[in-house]
Amino acid sequence: MANKPGIFVGNSQFTDLLYADDTALLVQSPTAADTCLFSFSEAASTLGLRISWPKTKVQNVGAGSYTPTDITVDGNLVECVESFVYLGSVQPLEGQCLPDIKRRIALASSVMASLSKIWRDKRLSLTIKIRTYN
Repeated sequence: MANKPGIFVGNSQFTDLLYADDTALLVQSPTAADTCLFSFSEAASTLGLRISWPKTKVQNVGAGSYTPTDITVDGNLVECVESFVYLGSVQPLEGQCLPDIKRRIALASSVMASLSKIWRDKRLSLTIKIRTYN
């Protein structure tokens, strides 16, 4: 299995996650990331597309005490990160969901706090306040 691209979950093999112009490529080792990104870049160029190298990041999920190391792909520096946001969800190095849960709670708390003037306003009826909330 080590020579096959992607990762395995049970008997299922996953090589990428795609949504619109966001892509997450899955490889089994950090050393395979540069080869995978180069191949992806070459395939994209045949379609007239290009990778935005400044936005491209690499992450070693589940590496524990892994020290992030940037890589160079076809002359382009790719930053290694400990976490990133993909489709609105935090993807931490440890592969756990707790950082994403905390982030979402903080976002909801911030929105609710920004509505505090509405909740305290005596001139607005409860019906209007509920409609604003919904």
